[in-house]
Amino acid sequence: MGSRVPDQVERQPTLKAAFEALQAGRFEAARDLARPYAQQQDLEARLLFGLALAGSHDAAGAAPFLTGVATARPQALHPCMDLVSLLQRQFRARDAEPAFLACLAMTPNDAKLHLGHAQLLCDMGRSDEAMAAVEESLRLAPDLVAALNQKAIILAGMRRTTEALDLFRQVVERDPRNAPAWANLGCTLTGENAFEEALSAYRQSIQIKPDDAQVRLNHSICLLKAGRMVQGWQEHEWRFRLPGHTRLPLDRILPTLGPGTDLSGRSVLLTHEEGVGDTLMFLRYVPLLARLGARVVAWVPQNLARVAARVDGIAGVIATDEVRLDADWHCPFISLPRAFAGTQMPWGVAPPYLDTDPASVASASLHLPRTGAGRPPLRVGLVWGGAPRPDHLPANAVDRRRSMTLDQLAPLTALRHVSLVSLQYGPYARALHDPPEGLHLLDPMEFVQDMDDTASLMRSLDVVVSVDTSMIHLAGGLGVPAILMDRYDNCWRWFHGRTDSPWYPSVTIVRQTRLGEWTDVVERVVPMLQRMADAKQAAFA
Repeated sequence: MGSRVPDQVERQPTLKAAFEALQAGRFEAARDLARPYAQQQDLEARLLFGLALAGSHDAAGAAPFLTGVATARPQALHPCMDLVSLLQRQFRARDAEPAFLACLAMTPNDAKLHLGHAQLLCDMGRSDEAMAAVEESLRLAPDLVAALNQKAIILAGMRRTTEALDLFRQVVERDPRNAPAWANLGCTLTGENAFEEALSAYRQSIQIKPDDAQVRLNHSICLLKAGRMVQGWQEHEWRFRLPGHTRLPLDRILPTLGPGTDLSGRSVLLTHEEGVGDTLMFLRYVPLLARLGARVVAWVPQNLARVAARVDGIAGVIATDEVRLDADWHCPFISLPRAFAGTQMPWGVAPPYLDTDPASVASASLHLPRTGAGRPPLRVGLVWGGAPRPDHLPANAVDRRRSMTLDQLAPLTALRHVSLVSLQYGPYARALHDPPEGLHLLDPMEFVQDMDDTASLMRSLDVVVSVDTSMIHLAGGLGVPAILMDRYDNCWRWFHGRTDSPWYPSVTIVRQTRLGEWTDVVERVVPMLQRMADAKQAAFA
């Protein structure tokens, strides 16, 4: 039997359904819907079919369709970039590379295709390959401004910041209406703590393209890092125009509160949004909501359920996969500082606002080094890596900057009267199988089931030493002494030029003085720990 001739009456609703399936990550369904029309000279159907094939791991089959569409639409982005966007929503952006390679084999002289490949390689942290790809794009199209912009991004990622800034400035001089380049200039300047110039660059970008939610979100981070908190929190709400932040109705988000706000008889659902550290940090606002009369329920990941349930003022905790709005208001935890910005306690309650169960602390202490009859050593909890999240390229890029290797902590072997305890979880913990010579760490994490167990361990430690992970927020919220080993282009919450934290009085910050260099950080941490160890020994003399 011959193939069925596509019904043109059904075309529009069928291709609409194929598009919706693509957006939802149902690539096989999109492929089957678009297939009959893709056999015709139907450009829209061929694009949908090509993207669906690529998303279904058939790069070779997708390439003729994607390259054909690229040829027919020379002014548009290459369809492989649409593929990256679709796959990123499913945390599968790396799966786009086979499609790039298959298309490059068919059209090796497509400058935009090389540019898109360079962007993907850059996002995956393969900087040398990314540079080679963008240089090929510029060889084929020397005046392609987008390629110059991407080259500057790659240079910034390679820690060649001065060259990157020079090139961004060249791009905006050549093309003053280039909103992405202005935003990239602002982002790079923020990393260098040049806030006034960064904010000026962001203003240029926003003036040209005021509704770009990602730029507005990045602008908010610059404002927050510069200490402009009220404006920064308002601007931070632009994130809701990006996917993955909340599925609950935006018109029911907790409004900004005033000095005389009374929430008596009202209920507020607080929702986990992104990182565990964010939720731990902003649980500090729960007691304030309760004091205003609200019934507060928190929706959090399972590993935070017991910690959240101990916060003063919490009426209930939900730890299911999905949550529905069964309250007067809802508020993602990261929006709480915005809600309280105009009140007398914009920073929330002071630590400790997290608590532990005494019986759990006593049980956890059994897994720590015994003190014996002599003077007790300084018990130091150690964390050297975060959550790599290799399938989430933006998060993975941040993790590469904030994390170190266990080998880089080898100078800790010089410490006297110190017991090192690993609080490391995830892939970075594998380094414990082959630690630096002379570096001895007790690893009690096999007994840890959630953050409440970790909190109980922390209660029996003298200090926690960690890179910028949720462990710092847990220690800070408990009021446990902690040393943050911070990256040069630090997160907004640690501000600039400070060794203390207004969020966590028990935290001391030791920051990189050069991008990506941990040596001097560890060299400064070692004497700090030794002084603490000596003081503890003296106290038991």
